[in-house]
Amino acid sequence: MEFDYNITLYFALINNKKGYTHMTNREILETFLNYDMSSAGEIFDKFMTLDNARYYEYDDYPDCVYVPGTRKDRVLLAAHADTVFCFRGRHKIIHEGDIYRSGEYDEGIGADDRAGCAILWALRDTGHSLLVTNGEEIDCIGANDIKDFHRELFDELNSHQYVLEFDRRGAKDYKFYDIPVTREFRQFIESNTGYVNPENFSSTDIRVLCEKICGANLSVGYYYEHTGAEHLKFSEWQNTLNTARKLLEQEQKRFPVRN
Repeated sequence: MEFDYNITLYFALINNKKGYTHMTNREILETFLNYDMSSAGEIFDKFMTLDNARYYEYDDYPDCVYVPGTRKDRVLLAAHADTVFCFRGRHKIIHEGDIYRSGEYDEGIGADDRAGCAILWALRDTGHSLLVTNGEEIDCIGANDIKDFHRELFDELNSHQYVLEFDRRGAKDYKFYDIPVTREFRQFIESNTGYVNPENFSSTDIRVLCEKICGANLSVGYYYEHTGAEHLKFSEWQNTLNTARKLLEQEQKRFPVRN
């Protein structure tokens, strides 16, 4: 089934004007998948509507939006707003059962990592911090700018208990790459998610950001990222969302990296 996002967004706007701000998880995901894939701008604008949101740039490059959490034991939740696709405007997405896929021959749906951004939005009420970066697909430009040019923010990020990033393909993977995480942190992630660590090749923003604290990247249900065959399984995306929400409701312990 092909759905008309313009109609969906029209009624969402009308509902917001009437004071109806609740959206279902599916509506949140569909909204984020519909944003312009060629720029992080619409995603950043969305998160900048949240209380206390901060925007950072360096040399006119938009690096990130950071929304500090309110909990004393806050965790940092991260995703990236950029995609590898250059399609401007509203791209065609087809919804068939559990699957979202592209209606364009040579463009995906930007689920890497708009699916992660949608999870952050769905978790914005948990009291944990949100970080949406730009340039992850180009050698983690935004994350490196945070580390090199926004040191006060970088230190604040590393004051969290640990980091959960939502930018991994598949259903039940977690990855920590070459971050020197502790055995206790790995056991914590595995026991609370049931996810497995398949291998530690490739890269994402937590490799840059996690200087003092442990971090893990969780699957968000997309497949064949960076290709026209990219698709997302809604049930797997929602499972990670529900798993993360349950984990984040607990009292959170700090997990520093190994010395």
